Amino acid sequence: MIIILVTIILYIQLGLALHVSQPYRVEGKAEYVPLHCLFHSKLRPEEMQVSLYKGLHGQERICSAYVNLSEPFFTTSGSVQCRGNISSGRVDMIIYGLKGEDTDIYRCVVEILYPPPYLSKVGNGTVVYIQDTPNCSTAFTEGQSHRQTSEWSSMSIDAGPLLLLYAILIITSCILILQIMKIVWKRRDTGPMALMASQKDSYSKF
Repeated sequence: MIIILVTIILYIQLGLALHVSQPYRVEGKAEYVPLHCLFHSKLRPEEMQVSLYKGLHGQERICSAYVNLSEPFFTTSGSVQCRGNISSGRVDMIIYGLKGEDTDIYRCVVEILYPPPYLSKVGNGTVVYIQDTPNCSTAFTEGQSHRQTSEWSSMSIDAGPLLLLYAILIITSCILILQIMKIVWKRRDTGPMALMASQKDSYSKF
């Protein structure tokens, strides 16, 4: 019984010795966010579990990684990826895949798996602000379409006097062609009549 009580007291003391702290606020750019969590324990951990949760009291786990401190680097997979490493009393992470709508409080959870006893502590949380980046392709497309519209409008403005000049030339040509045709038909109609009249005059004189 005494051994159990001593074990419980020792466990509580060791558990209270694990502290996790985080910066108050960080800002992410281009869909990645740097974040670090500081931890302090009387134990020298050899195996750890590091997790990141979204929300002050939420249970949405963003990423989690088991880390053997002989190889302190870790990478997680998924729509949101966490890459980082664990040094003495510090977890440095870079979070990829977050967007502006993911701005929230994020909490580090540090678990010491070995050596025993098992210890776990949740950080105080960090306000992570993610700045949305503009869609370059959309902006380029909109700029190009606007530029093409401007070019077409300028071309239509410049082509206005030319169209008017072409219309005047066509109308003038049509009028000239009609006048020429009228003269030709008039001469064709009056030609035989004049010839007959001149023949009658010559006969009468004879």
